[in-house]
Amino acid sequence: MAVDLSLFNNSVSTLLDHLTRHYGEDAKLETYVICARVRSATIPGGNGINWIVNPGGEELAGGLLREVLKAVEGNGDLS
Repeated sequence: MAVDLSLFNNSVSTLLDHLTRHYGEDAKLETYVICARVRSATIPGGNGINWIVNPGGEELAGGLLREVLKAVEGNGDLS
């Protein structure tokens, strides 16, 4: 599988820019999850998901993903 790494590099740079612009120096990155959906005729069902969680972030990943889903479904409104 060929992947254009510039897509990931740009996304990570955008995230880091956002974090440094909106949070103070005392803020600490608690956890992160990177996930992707891959489509291929060789995958059962035609697609699959893959993800990674930062080392030690496994316990927090589920809560993070639930908050992301809530924000996406609510168009950014977390209330």
